Amino acid sequence: MQEFITPPNHKGFSAKKLFDENGKIKWGAIAYIEKGGGGPEGNHTHNDNHIFIVVDGEAKVILDDKEVIVKKNESFFVDGMVPHSIWNNADQTTVVIKISTEREQNV
Repeated sequence: MQEFITPPNHKGFSAKKLFDENGKIKWGAIAYIEKGGGGPEGNHTHNDNHIFIVVDGEAKVILDDKEVIVKKNESFFVDGMVPHSIWNNADQTTVVIKISTEREQNV
């Protein structure tokens, strides 16, 4: 995961790239996931992919039988066809930005 940098000709400015091109953006949302919260209960699949960006707290993304911890200021890409769900993994409310992207069609 890339660290924060100060780009050339910037002052008092820290940034890091969270994701590269991952298809056409369809929509985005912000979620406040309370302690012990998340979902859906039981993994699900769909045609859209997701990019989850954790703004505060810590999230646990479940992919089939694998768990991935995504910390504050990190992102994680989820292929929508892989059974998945997202849960709060912190003792506080976790804030996540979700960006849904179109799946690339094999031609």
